[in-house]
Amino acid sequence: MASSLTIPHRAQKQKKQGLEGLLQRLSEIQVGGGAAVRIRRKDLVYIFRNLATLLANGLSLAKTLETLCEEKSLKRYRDLFESMARHVTRGSTLSAAMSEWPQSFSELMVNQIRIGERSGALSDTIARIASQLENGANIRATIVKKLSYPCLLATAGAGALTFMLLYVVPTFEKMYSDSGAELPAITQFLIEVGRLLTTYGWAIALGLVGLAAALISTWRQPAGRQLIERIAFKVPILESWLRSVALLQFTDVLGNLMESGFNLADALPHTSKAVSSRLVRDSVEELQSAILRGERFSRELEKRADIFPPVVTQLVIIGERTGTLPAATQHIRQHLRREVDRYTALLTGAIEPVMTIGLAISIGGILLAVYLPMFDMIGAMNH
Repeated sequence: MASSLTIPHRAQKQKKQGLEGLLQRLSEIQVGGGAAVRIRRKDLVYIFRNLATLLANGLSLAKTLETLCEEKSLKRYRDLFESMARHVTRGSTLSAAMSEWPQSFSELMVNQIRIGERSGALSDTIARIASQLENGANIRATIVKKLSYPCLLATAGAGALTFMLLYVVPTFEKMYSDSGAELPAITQFLIEVGRLLTTYGWAIALGLVGLAAALISTWRQPAGRQLIERIAFKVPILESWLRSVALLQFTDVLGNLMESGFNLADALPHTSKAVSSRLVRDSVEELQSAILRGERFSRELEKRADIFPPVVTQLVIIGERTGTLPAATQHIRQHLRREVDRYTALLTGAIEPVMTIGLAISIGGILLAVYLPMFDMIGAMNH
């Protein structure tokens, strides 16, 4: 009788364990975690800065990640840090824990962390990654800051011109029509432009939106982006600025990787992924293939003088001769940052006066077209 009661009890217990196991597995599923979490660049800099500081001061990796979990400013990433802390507590490495979140930490970051773990300089590697991200953010912030005024000026100017053509010019047109005044050619031209905007303004706006969408779609295609870059690289100052930005991205990653323990052949495949310019990226990939064939780095740079300027090539040659190529990349990065700042200042310095003069001429032309017939009417009345 006892055995007949034990069998149902065991079956019920197994069923309960199976249900508990299913619930446990369901509870471990991270909604919004894993590949779905994207970390903003400024938050990445903050995270890596804190990681480097805490690790450098002797705090364990697991405790460091738990500390980040308690940060109120990083509460949106709490699931991510808790997951990484569990992995590390179970004996996993930081790079392995980061690799579980591919949309949060790039392959390049994970590889840099892995090399830092092997070399025993994890905190220094994390600090270099933070500096790399911070430098990239500073470049973007500088560009946005420099171009914000020209963009604001262009928007305000376009709005003012549109308002005058749609509302001011038609008002004076009616007045001149009632008086029978003879209109000069410039006034007649502006009246026709105003009528065109009034009648077909929606079609023009739709066409501009379609053109913008076509440009964005073309930019997202590798071949289209390469075509746009080829056109941009033919503009004198713009070409130097774009090249300096792309080369700074390239040398920044290359220098950080080599300082973290990568050799040149292993570092180059990762650098091409960090370059935004498709033309420069293709040149870096060709450079990588040449290095794998055993070619000298400096000699290959000399062959690509259209991409790599003489100053960069000479610094690489010095680094190769003295065996201090990682240190040479620091000087290259400093030089390229100065170049980016200089060309950014030149571009914005050229854009602002050109736009200001163009806007003044446009508004002045409209005012001349509006008031010129009035002067003729006053002169006719005096006679």
